[in-house]
Amino acid sequence: MAYRVVEEYYRQEHFDFFRSYRDPFYSLTFSLDMTVLKAFVEERGYSTYLNLCYFFAKGMQEVEDFRYRLLDGKIILYDHLHVGMTLPAEKGRFRFGYFRWHPDVDVFNRQSEQNRPGVGGSESLLQEEEQKDYIYFTALPKVPFTSFTHASDEPMEGAPRVAFGQFSHLDGRLQVPVGLQVNHAFIDGAAVGELVERVQRHFDEPS
Repeated sequence: MAYRVVEEYYRQEHFDFFRSYRDPFYSLTFSLDMTVLKAFVEERGYSTYLNLCYFFAKGMQEVEDFRYRLLDGKIILYDHLHVGMTLPAEKGRFRFGYFRWHPDVDVFNRQSEQNRPGVGGSESLLQEEEQKDYIYFTALPKVPFTSFTHASDEPMEGAPRVAFGQFSHLDGRLQVPVGLQVNHAFIDGAAVGELVERVQRHFDEPS
């Protein structure tokens, strides 16, 4: 976990304000155009779900606000974030898979496929240790949702949570609904707006 302790957090007043909330999380649901991204992954034979996560995470790496966390009572800033995602398991269940970040999309895909547990393996949801330097992704490929909230078990949890829904077509373009949940102690609306612009840019120019 590469990070540095932040001595003077530029949002300290906002952080202190929202950390007193019992539920400081808020959620947004929006659509992204994934037409070019879908063609890109199909050409390379990559997983669409994995690369939705990758390019969304790529946008998050670039917006500093998403890399702040609270660790041992101190605000820290991670150098980069990794990808945590739900994977299918037996009997309609799921488990978590964790994939280390790499800035090269081809290297990331190769490493992820090599380390990916086989579908239908262990259904354990347990982690060896708490993972604060991850973004958590999930997918509901059969649900064209227009609103989404994620489960949260800690008021000061900083890890963003992202859900992808059922694809749809609009004016000949392929769309994916996105449900994003963040903690207001770390993330304001301006950061979310910048994130959406960056992610859409990466979806449009994946190569």
